[in-house]
Amino acid sequence: MTLPMTPKYGQPPPETVHGYVSARSQGGVPMTEATAFESAEPYYADEDTRQRAKDYAAAAGLTVTAESDLGFAVSGPPGAYEQLTGGRVETYESLRHVEMDRVRYVTQLDIVGERQPDARGVGDVPGTDAIEAVVLETPRTPARVLPSAQPPNVEKFHLRLPGDVAMLLGATQAHSRGHVGDGVEVAMVDTGQFAHTYFAVHGYKVVPTVAVVPGTNPAEDPVGHGTGESANIFAVAPSAGLRPYRASDRFGKLTGAVAGFMRAKTDRPQVLTNSWGGDGPFPPPPQPSAADRMWALEIRDAVSKGIVVVFSAMNGQFALEPQVPGVLSVGGVFAGPGLQLQASDYASGYASPWFSGVVVPVVSGLVGMRPRAQYLMLPVPPGCELDVSESRAELDGQLPDPGDGTQPDDGWALFSGTSAAAPQVAGAVAVLLGARPGLTPAQVVEALTGTAIDITMGANNPRFNRPALVGPDEATGAGLVNVGAALDFVLTRFP
Repeated sequence: MTLPMTPKYGQPPPETVHGYVSARSQGGVPMTEATAFESAEPYYADEDTRQRAKDYAAAAGLTVTAESDLGFAVSGPPGAYEQLTGGRVETYESLRHVEMDRVRYVTQLDIVGERQPDARGVGDVPGTDAIEAVVLETPRTPARVLPSAQPPNVEKFHLRLPGDVAMLLGATQAHSRGHVGDGVEVAMVDTGQFAHTYFAVHGYKVVPTVAVVPGTNPAEDPVGHGTGESANIFAVAPSAGLRPYRASDRFGKLTGAVAGFMRAKTDRPQVLTNSWGGDGPFPPPPQPSAADRMWALEIRDAVSKGIVVVFSAMNGQFALEPQVPGVLSVGGVFAGPGLQLQASDYASGYASPWFSGVVVPVVSGLVGMRPRAQYLMLPVPPGCELDVSESRAELDGQLPDPGDGTQPDDGWALFSGTSAAAPQVAGAVAVLLGARPGLTPAQVVEALTGTAIDITMGANNPRFNRPALVGPDEATGAGLVNVGAALDFVLTRFP
């Protein structure tokens, strides 16, 4: 299906707008004009330039919420961006592939005016000596979005955590040998992290959540997406430590995903997993936008710093994030009642048209099938958005699709998507790094791709319709992660 992507302008912007400021690069080439992504260092700004850029932003009324060697995330009223750029902030509605493989209009923000789209400080607008670009954050989509510690029994076929997931991903073999991800920190940027009794009963290590959107409660997760999907990390690496970053606003929308990623990057975890991304037209334009180039360099910078960056391949969306060179992108494999393996028709997969040699996904985790991918029984805050929505029946075309069999306020829901597969693979990475702490991101990818279970049945999401073939393919990458085999690989190959 081809979506009409022409923006429709209309509503006034929100009171608080989130964006990104690129400090002027030392190398002389702006981030917006980047053509090489092997390293982000040529686009670093010197300390004096970054400070002056921050001063200009602060003088305009913006608050810095996270920063890096390249630039910084900011938030503030629309008027602050207008003062800094000389443009004006407007909203528009644009059709996007969003949660649960749906298509709907999503409110976007843009800075418009004669000096746009780069929004550089020129002429009578201050900042040209330190700021090369200002862009507004695009809404991201969760790749999927005191209760009992024991999950309910439901009739719909599903997998339980931790046992079923650990067994199917080959993690039980690693656990029996004492490799459980001990000492490895996994950062997760998502909608939040609720203190569900499931995590406490299992003794999982979760540090206090960092909330990056001003005015939000770090103890809340309005959607339940971050809470539920984080359980996948512990199914594979039960002794890893989770560092959650809440990037959602008070309604649960992922309005601060870039700031969350940058804050997590600054804290230098060994693994940084992200179950969200954008969506654009497919086939896309010949080159990524200026904003995408800047964002790609921020992601690439994390990889260059030795962090294993994991992104979900998404569920029918075409997103920039999983395409960035060096990112461990994760697709989906479905294990049915007879344990037969096939590509999930819920997951995205394609050869990147923007980055030569990049195929999304690199490897795959466990993901359900269309229409709703109700596949994993996951803990969520009682009465949250997912607790309610997954319990409801829906219509798939003209056919009724029953709910997941749980109650709308019991703190449990059946869902998955590549949002679940990404933290599963992040857990696999934690196991490998726990066994061999000095592994580089490239060595981790080598181990996982070299030992994955090849999938030769099925095809991925109909938007891409890539078949699973013998050997690496665009449906499942190298195949389903096999933690035990990958562990043997690193122990013998990297002594």
